[in-house]
Amino acid sequence: MLVKISIPSALRQFAGGQSQIEVEARTAGEALDKLTSSHAELRRHLFSDHNELRNFVNVYVNDEDIRHGQDLPRR
Repeated sequence: MLVKISIPSALRQFAGGQSQIEVEARTAGEALDKLTSSHAELRRHLFSDHNELRNFVNVYVNDEDIRHGQDLPRR
C-alpha cells in the first residue's frame, strides 16, 4: 500500500526539501526502512546509535500513536 510520511520542517533538508514522501510499504517499520534507504541522511536523525527510534520521533497511523506497539525497525 502507498504510505504518506510527513517530514517536519527541521528535517526537510535531509529529505530533499520535501514535506511529504510516499513509499510502498505494508508496515510502519517497512515504511521507515524505505524512507531511510532512499534518504540516508535522515537515519541518523531518526534513529540512535543503537538503531532505536529517538525519543522525539513520533509515529502515527491514521492519527493513532503506534510508536510503542508496532514492529518499528531496530537494525
